[in-house]
Amino acid sequence: MLLSALNHTQLATADLEPPSHPSISPTIRLVSAPEPGSQAPGRSEVGLLGGFRLILDDVPIATGPTVQRMLAALVCLGRQAPRNKLAHTLWPDASSQRAQSNLRTTLYRLQRQAPGLLKSTKTDLQLAPEVRVDLDSTRSFALTLLNIRPCEETEALRLVPWTDLGRDLLPDWDDRWLIEYQSSYRRLRLDALERLADLLTCKKQYGAAVQAALAVIHADTLRETAHEQLIRAYLAQGNRHDAITHYTGYARTLRDELGLDPASTLNELLWSKAS
Repeated sequence: MLLSALNHTQLATADLEPPSHPSISPTIRLVSAPEPGSQAPGRSEVGLLGGFRLILDDVPIATGPTVQRMLAALVCLGRQAPRNKLAHTLWPDASSQRAQSNLRTTLYRLQRQAPGLLKSTKTDLQLAPEVRVDLDSTRSFALTLLNIRPCEETEALRLVPWTDLGRDLLPDWDDRWLIEYQSSYRRLRLDALERLADLLTCKKQYGAAVQAALAVIHADTLRETAHEQLIRAYLAQGNRHDAITHYTGYARTLRDELGLDPASTLNELLWSKAS
């Protein structure tokens, strides 16, 4: 959700460290503008990015951890799953009978709090199709970004305010079944932010491009492609001092952490553009 430069999204930063210390990642919060129609009556949503949220008819619903995990697992499995697969995912160490019993109890609790949120048959469970899921919309947008060629004219940037590329999938959860989904989404998110930084640089929206690159570095301090994208944005912006200072700090961190030097292509990019 990065479009302060496109007048839709504010990019809020807090306690930003100087670019000479890339090992101390800035705390970057990406704040989206309200989605048109998001306050319409009847809105229902399951939110998994940054933490769990359940909204039913515009009202936040407080649910217990077991209900939260059932809904999260159902979303990760594609919004629909066989009962036995969902039960085994959530209670892998329990017997099949016990896992199915746990699932029935959890379903009963959810149906009392949020009737109609799930469609249920004897064999399957499905999230109601009208329920919005932030993971679905943001993942779809990230894939759209990755399919855009560098500097290609695109209307996709108009969708940025209604996505949440700044947050990971349930970052405070450590459930075994969730690890693969968290890792996969995180890779997609960071790749999409880098592509977004590139597209914004091409559109001469340099401030937003810098913030997109910084968001990646905040998530992965040693990710070299993100540092390259940030330096490109600084240089395109005309801030050669920021570019050189950031490169120097990154090179120092890389040597301290891994005993490596930045790639020669990054060095060539910096000095060819800065000279």
